[in-house]
Amino acid sequence: MVYMNDIKGKIYMIVFFVTAVILGYGVWKNYRPQVIYASCADIAEKTVNIVQRKDIVAINQDRTFDVALNQCLDDAGYYK
Repeated sequence: MVYMNDIKGKIYMIVFFVTAVILGYGVWKNYRPQVIYASCADIAEKTVNIVQRKDIVAINQDRTFDVALNQCLDDAGYYK
């Protein structure tokens, strides 16, 4: 009887571990890109605001939100 409980305990631990690995992999693959995109959008917005405050007379067209966002996403490895 004790032998059967040991086997059940090991089977439950293996099932728990496999489930945790699968869930962790899913979170890593699906949630990580959302965090990167949100962070880069915030960084790009703040970068553009700082550049526009600095260039009071003329707005720097080379440093728009889209350019800053794409550069941040590329640096973070979002497109890989």
